[in-house]
Amino acid sequence: MATHAFPNIERILRREWRRSWSTFATRAESAAVLRLVAASAAAGVPAATILDAWAEDSRGCQGTRLVQAAGHLRQGATASEAAVRVPGLLQDDHATALAFGERIGVLGPVVQAALAGDDLLDSAPRRGLRLAIGYLAVMVVVFLSVAGFIALKVNPQFTKILSDYNMGPPRLLEHWQDIVAMASLVWYVPFVLLVAVAVLRCFPAAWRLLTRPFARQRRITAAIDALSVADACGRPIAEAAAVLADCQIDPTIARGLRRASAPGPLGRHLADAGILSATEAAAIDSAGGARPAVLERLAASRRDRSRRRLIAAGDAVAPCVAFAMGAFVLLQALAVFSFLSAMIEGVS
Repeated sequence: MATHAFPNIERILRREWRRSWSTFATRAESAAVLRLVAASAAAGVPAATILDAWAEDSRGCQGTRLVQAAGHLRQGATASEAAVRVPGLLQDDHATALAFGERIGVLGPVVQAALAGDDLLDSAPRRGLRLAIGYLAVMVVVFLSVAGFIALKVNPQFTKILSDYNMGPPRLLEHWQDIVAMASLVWYVPFVLLVAVAVLRCFPAAWRLLTRPFARQRRITAAIDALSVADACGRPIAEAAAVLADCQIDPTIARGLRRASAPGPLGRHLADAGILSATEAAAIDSAGGARPAVLERLAASRRDRSRRRLIAAGDAVAPCVAFAMGAFVLLQALAVFSFLSAMIEGVS
């Protein structure tokens, strides 16, 4: 599907984007900030000093964000407040883990669990899915270009030749002309979508709103991890769920966690909110003292399920595109053969 040149081109473009116009920290940059803040808190070293030192060796927008965050820390803000005041310094689930850890007083374990979850996420499926989406976008542009050329240049010639012999176009050719004409009418859609994505990418709030449904399962998994850490550290699970709800960015997850903070079984409340399935809820409620381990295993299984879905989605793009392009070529060939057949019958 993609040669070795595609990853190299993608890597170069992403690097130049981060150095110049990126408004978000990458996953690695966000994890590094989270790790440094947790390490400074554990060692009793001011985080502002560490962030300033790291900013001197950073390039692009992330270095500027680090300097701004260090300034807010010197003014008395907490690390989570500095992350909120400097958009793009941390990715959303990392910012949630930082705020939750600070508020319940177990910053180190919460950050460790969040970073361990990142280590369990294989980047290859996501990279493969991005390449598959890029391949799909290229093929859509090619298809619309070819369809436009056929609609504007080829089909009128077919119609003119048939009209010279006082013949009407075959039915198959008429249907094919209708399909190509419809495709040629939406040739601008991919370019409009590309421009819209580029514009939205420059506004973190709008981009977060657009991508929120796609990142919801990852945030639910991170919330389960955070609850398991709080439960293992002896924090009341209802109180931890309420605090985690206040730290959430996704309002759907926040509403579900607030329901979980009510008296009663944790799993049932999460299932009623649509965050967990009934089977997962039953496993949590029946775990007893082993609930932290059950929550941890549940988060791991959800990560594995997400990884399999990403792999399946990436692997399905190429066959679907090949099938669609094959159908396009077949219909074009049938339209041409029907035209030639009509010409032969008319001449004879």
